[in-house]
Amino acid sequence: KDKDMLNSDTWFSGWDKLGTIAVTALTFYIYVVALVRIFGKRTTNQLNNFDWIITFAIGSIVASGILLEEVTVLDSALAILILAILQWLTTWTVLRSRFASKMVKSDPTLLLHKGRFIESAMNHTRVSEEEIRAVLRSKGMFSVDEANWVILETNGTFSVMPHDKVTLNKAETMVDVKRPSGAPYSSA
Repeated sequence: KDKDMLNSDTWFSGWDKLGTIAVTALTFYIYVVALVRIFGKRTTNQLNNFDWIITFAIGSIVASGILLEEVTVLDSALAILILAILQWLTTWTVLRSRFASKMVKSDPTLLLHKGRFIESAMNHTRVSEEEIRAVLRSKGMFSVDEANWVILETNGTFSVMPHDKVTLNKAETMVDVKRPSGAPYSSA
């Protein structure tokens, strides 16, 4: 194995190979930019778990098409096109079907209510008190009591609603937030 590390092929595959990689990388760059213009920004944006998976898959396919000799440019381009079309069809369906939306997208989840951690939601989403405190610090808050609510959004980010006397039932932006059973917020 030590001889393999010293082998020149491990470090330099030749100018032809480097040229092929450069041209292929440029080709895929132009191709992905064109697809984003055709199918929309959502193709590469991490809006929710589904979008993140598609973005990750496209990146992997591009890398394979650039670096692996056994994967042709056309193979990779077709795979990326199919993923982009499937994502477009899925998002089109999700916008028109509540059932499809529930299957593809996760619900935003309430993790903190008026300074009280909601353990059941935190356990379900695998979020710790320390992570919530870090989010509050990033918003310039000194205490958990300064937040009305902390929500884990569908894209994995946290939203923090600052302290206010408004109740959860009266907050229009909270209507789609998953409210774990047994949490202390029914009328507050």
